[in-house]
Amino acid sequence: MSENFSNINDDQLEKISGYLDGELTQQEAQKVALLIETDVTYKKLYEELMTMRHEVQSLSLQEQELIHLDRLFKEPVAKTSRILGLTLIGLSGVVLVLITFYKIFLNPEIGLLEKVLVGAIGGGGLLLLFSVLRQRIMSAKNDKYKRVKI
Repeated sequence: MSENFSNINDDQLEKISGYLDGELTQQEAQKVALLIETDVTYKKLYEELMTMRHEVQSLSLQEQELIHLDRLFKEPVAKTSRILGLTLIGLSGVVLVLITFYKIFLNPEIGLLEKVLVGAIGGGGLLLLFSVLRQRIMSAKNDKYKRVKI
């Protein structure tokens, strides 16, 4: 807690906490409410505990959302669709590049230097793509960050 609440004892802190949690009798809750209204230190402690309570509840909701998203991500239909979609996009891209290369290399109006440069750029890109894919597949089994949630 950021404030200095040294003049408040454990029993008083427990009462405020019980008040926040709705665990006090009506008479005890009225006494604590009166203290919060009249004593500046109690009021500051109450506000700080309320802030902390909201932050903790917010974290719990975020964890629940992450668990739900994780379940959705691992759901079989979604996983299969994602893999199929990425495969189709990857294969389409490779075929499109190959068709482009084919048309460039068969076009007599394009000079040899341009054909070599386009081939070098395309070939380098394909080699890089396959290298990255290969590394990802190989490291997926032993990825120590696989279970880390952001």
